[in-house]
Amino acid sequence: MWHWLELEEQVGRYWHRLIAHQDAGSYPVYPAARVTLASIHSSLCIFFRGLGGDPGIPLTTGMPRTAHHRLNWKQKLARDHEKLPLAALTIERILLPDSISLYPQHSLNRQLYFWLAAFFALGKRTHSFPPGMDPLQADLLFLHRSYWTSLKIIERYPGLQQDYEILCTQLLHLRPRRTLPVQEQMVENVIVGLLGGTCNHVGAMTWLTRLRQIAADFSDCRAARGYHTFLPVPLWGQIEANPLQKPGNVQSDAEDRLNQPRNNESDKRAKQARRDKFEQSERDDPLLLNRFEKLITWSEMIDLNRPVEDDEEATACDVAEAMEELVVTTHQRPAATLLKFDLDLAPSDVDPAAIIAQPTYPEWDYRRKQYHPNHCQVLCQVAAEHGEHWVPDDKTRRQIRRIRRQFEAFRPQKAILHRQLDGEELDLDAVVRNQSDRISNGSSSDRLYLAAREQARDLAVLILVDVSLSTDSWINNQRILDIEKAALIALASSIATCGDRFSIYTFTSRKRQYVKFSTIKTFASPFNQQTLSRISALRPGYYTRMGAALRHASNILASRPERHRLLLLLSDGKPNDLDHYEGRYGIEDTRQAILEARRTGLRLFGITIDDDAKDYFPYLFGRGGHAIVSQPERLVEIVPALYRQLIT
Repeated sequence: MWHWLELEEQVGRYWHRLIAHQDAGSYPVYPAARVTLASIHSSLCIFFRGLGGDPGIPLTTGMPRTAHHRLNWKQKLARDHEKLPLAALTIERILLPDSISLYPQHSLNRQLYFWLAAFFALGKRTHSFPPGMDPLQADLLFLHRSYWTSLKIIERYPGLQQDYEILCTQLLHLRPRRTLPVQEQMVENVIVGLLGGTCNHVGAMTWLTRLRQIAADFSDCRAARGYHTFLPVPLWGQIEANPLQKPGNVQSDAEDRLNQPRNNESDKRAKQARRDKFEQSERDDPLLLNRFEKLITWSEMIDLNRPVEDDEEATACDVAEAMEELVVTTHQRPAATLLKFDLDLAPSDVDPAAIIAQPTYPEWDYRRKQYHPNHCQVLCQVAAEHGEHWVPDDKTRRQIRRIRRQFEAFRPQKAILHRQLDGEELDLDAVVRNQSDRISNGSSSDRLYLAAREQARDLAVLILVDVSLSTDSWINNQRILDIEKAALIALASSIATCGDRFSIYTFTSRKRQYVKFSTIKTFASPFNQQTLSRISALRPGYYTRMGAALRHASNILASRPERHRLLLLLSDGKPNDLDHYEGRYGIEDTRQAILEARRTGLRLFGITIDDDAKDYFPYLFGRGGHAIVSQPERLVEIVPALYRQLIT
């Protein structure tokens, strides 16, 4: 009963209940008709690629964004801004709402997802609005771009016109009517006109006429004081420009344990983040700050030197979900609580300085559409024979023996060659023909023998294995690296059984100056106990700079004299490293390395056990050039089977 004496607490509690009851979003919500992105993700990706969307951009879930439109008086009592699930096309990916429940019909919510996919597939990246641009001009230019993008979709794909008109008509009924200042009301009337409604304002009609012109000029429009942008239209996504990012340098050296498995699940939603250089946060002075434990909120990043305490994982997840923008900073002390999520983060500046060492390889910068020459250094070494003491279990041994017996049928057989100069036996057909020729025209031949020759496949195979730190994680009570070791032994034993020439290499990296390339077996060395010892001794490395490793492996394979040359890549994750080599940058560089190798006549095939590989692996290796193993425990059987299909 003592809590009744805290009058301030009681008033605050009742006020919170009242406001929470009154607070409502600008758009209605129909939970019964909700459609989740996860339920249609596969078909949506196919639809997006089929319309000509960039194959290197994944479709992911984005966090709700703050919309700066004008709120009604009830909303102002509860908050300063409203967060809405807005769709956007960034440099790295497409951000879509986790779920859509805007329309009362399930089919319309589903159709909205597909319309947004078409919008981003055909939307053109243009120059971004400058920071100091008049807000009214920025709004009108955004509406102009959205109108012409929608018109382009309808003209190119007329089958979507009826769906778009239905979405617009229903949205007109769902869009709230509210009293707005003159300019904001004019913009709202323009939106109503673009959605197919009636625009009954003279000034708005003028703007609407300009919007429907290809080259629209709004330089004479100026926002009044206190102008707020319009309530976002869910049908029109935000398309960000593709300028070269120039953020401040960050001297960071992330700990290897960031790739260690954690108990908390990875958040699949992409977060907006920024890189910056904070000066005040590194000050070493005795300034005392209020710890603010009494505040029931999470604050944005402040450029101050203050103590940082670890939160529980559940609390940290809640904080990450509540924050619209995450600011990544460095700390002198390592944190105990680690979260894994996908950051839509502009990489730090790429250092174009060439490395004076051998061998070095270029790196593809997809933003600049050019190579950085001599950008990565590959350090070659022979893999150690002593390290981890791993041996295959009895089940794995039985599988390897069974697979080896199956591959004995692919051992090249002796071929009988007719009409040879010498051989073990006479070629009776050649003898009869020779005798006939002598009688008829007096000619004869010395090619009268049969010879048996070994007909080996003119094939060289290079196996490249990813041994990054992520291979130290576990799946179904099995470590990924141990699964790779078993599959590698099974594949190597099978290739050795059928007599093909092959070599085995592993790779890992830690920034561009350290791409470690280890030799397990060369083409010249035999497959023996030494090779098995090196495979068993493999340890998890660091990161996955896949492009440089593929370029070095391709050079080795390209020097082989065989007619057919195959490079097999075995990996468990996407390309990444400590520096700028992350996200789409790493994927594009890897893809460029694959294209370079194929232009030289090599055949590349990728095998991965990454659950999320369907978003990027087909883009890397193309149709028929990859395999995604959804059951890693079957990798021992699947890899040799894939090899058998490739050589037959």
